[in-house]
Amino acid sequence: MKGKSLILAVLIIAIILACCKKEKTEPNNQNIVLTTETPGFSIYKTKADYFNCVFVGIDSNENITMTPAYNSNSPFILKDENGNIFYTQRWKLNQGYIVSKEMSFPIAFTSITFQELVEYTDKNGGDIPISWFNSRIVDKNPFTEFYYTKNLNPPREITLGEINKMIEDGTLETVFTRIR
Repeated sequence: MKGKSLILAVLIIAIILACCKKEKTEPNNQNIVLTTETPGFSIYKTKADYFNCVFVGIDSNENITMTPAYNSNSPFILKDENGNIFYTQRWKLNQGYIVSKEMSFPIAFTSITFQELVEYTDKNGGDIPISWFNSRIVDKNPFTEFYYTKNLNPPREITLGEINKMIEDGTLETVFTRIR
């Protein structure tokens, strides 16, 4: 009987730990609160799935103007016990929309994942050549829709759940500025 109780206890603990781990890295927590105060955040849809891909800033001539340099000590990077890297400033919304606290416009997406960028930066330091990013650009015009929190007055807090409701109701443009 002790053996069965021990197995049951281990099984229950494993289930609880698995649930806690999922909650820690779950990107769709509807209660996450974002603020529209500067720098704000963006809501967008892309032509392809770039959720785990790194973006670079580009100018009107499609030259790179900004590159990220995240490492494993960055406050925007979460590393789990298996070494998996998670970017903590981007969340999936309903109907293929994404919300990001660091997205600007215009940008280009690369084929570089956050995992790859952090590993590269940790290994090579913060001096990453622009050519490395430039050779990995996969889409210089990724957005089908892009909204920004610009000019929201007064600033306010909005949950992911509230944004999802706006998506379902088709009211994003009544709250956010549509850029594309």
